[in-house]
Amino acid sequence: MQTLDTMAKVFREMFGPGATPFACRAPARVNLLGEHLDYNGLPVLPMTMNRETWCIARATAGNTIRIRNGAAGFAPEDFNNVSPLTPSEAGNWINYCKAAIEGLNQRFGIERGPGLDLLVAGNIPAAAGLSSSSALVVVTALAYLRALGQKLDASIQRIELAGVLAQAERYVGVQGGGMDQAIILLGDDESACKIDFFPLRIERVPLFDQRVFVVCNSMVVADKSGAAVQRYNEGPASSRLIRALVEKYAQINFGEEVKIERLGDLWFGPLCLTNAEVESLFREAFPRPKTSLAEMVSLLDIDEPEIRRRWLQDLPEPGGGFPLQGRARHQLSEHARVEQGRDCMIAGDADGFGALMDDSHRSCADDYRVSCPELDALVAIGRKAGSKGSRLTGAGFGGSTVHLVAESDAEDFVATVKRGYYKEFLGRTGSNPIEQDWIIIAKPSASAGYLGL
Repeated sequence: MQTLDTMAKVFREMFGPGATPFACRAPARVNLLGEHLDYNGLPVLPMTMNRETWCIARATAGNTIRIRNGAAGFAPEDFNNVSPLTPSEAGNWINYCKAAIEGLNQRFGIERGPGLDLLVAGNIPAAAGLSSSSALVVVTALAYLRALGQKLDASIQRIELAGVLAQAERYVGVQGGGMDQAIILLGDDESACKIDFFPLRIERVPLFDQRVFVVCNSMVVADKSGAAVQRYNEGPASSRLIRALVEKYAQINFGEEVKIERLGDLWFGPLCLTNAEVESLFREAFPRPKTSLAEMVSLLDIDEPEIRRRWLQDLPEPGGGFPLQGRARHQLSEHARVEQGRDCMIAGDADGFGALMDDSHRSCADDYRVSCPELDALVAIGRKAGSKGSRLTGAGFGGSTVHLVAESDAEDFVATVKRGYYKEFLGRTGSNPIEQDWIIIAKPSASAGYLGL
């Protein structure tokens, strides 16, 4: 399903006659620096990229929503649009569509919403760390807005919609931040974006001349739904524990009235601490690599059931305790890398930016513990192939890497990585029909919006 015309034909075959359909699109995104920061209120540095999710849709009488996927292996679903929507089984792709619809029902105070026929398709590799899930949420939201008779940038501004959808996506069970929805709705086809949170704001930063970002799929599925949710949510859960313990030590140092809602408040809240002051506070709060639940009970003067209710839920305690020291260190160092990376882009310092990418991968792997052997191998092969900087991108545990490469060397880089990683490391022959998804030379893409049919 490669063209809108083809999709429109399939749409008519699936749903039959009715009102004139319309189309919308949402791009993929690649995060250049700033991994696992957004849910802590710290800045990130992504860009949109040249892969997309599309949908064709129309409003219908009644309140039945019918959703179909143009790709094989995705079961169709029909449901009544009565809020609150009942989630489908964990891991079902339909939950991303329901998240968007339920989020807008809540935003506009709708209890019984209109019906909708929706067909989605696209060319964003699934579970590759390029935000195919959030792109699906965004296109569904755009389609449902039209069905509601609400206008984007009039009834609701893009920046508000990004916040609504970031919160709505938690319907799926993922405790993420707001980076993906923000860049998909607010990015452009000429720049990367530094995104700050609470409040959400965007700064466009120029890309490097004669350099390209090359995205390489590790072919290890990085699914954030179903059984993989708990593994992804270890990061946000750890961050909640870090926040609670740091707040305790901040109260000792600065007074009982200090309240820290999220880690970003250390820098941007009333304390306005410097990086050096935050580092000192982290050393005090996390003197050892791991912190046990028993130590938390003593430090916070709260029993274990209450700690679990507030911050951990059913997350099991690892052997020896939770690795909070390294995860706190990652928040500090990655935040600094985003700020420095923005400065490098403005100054045109590609080498400096590449060094930050290398440091970011080490921190993601060693401190935040979200890499895997395949990602580490792909990063190492990319560096040997001539990248100026290489790192994992997205949530980790699989998915993709991103490499900063001289534009003149891109063809040789791609050939070397194909041979070194896909053929020699993975043992793939190149006959796979989705080989075009293995390596993508990323180009910035226009933000999400409506298309003509």
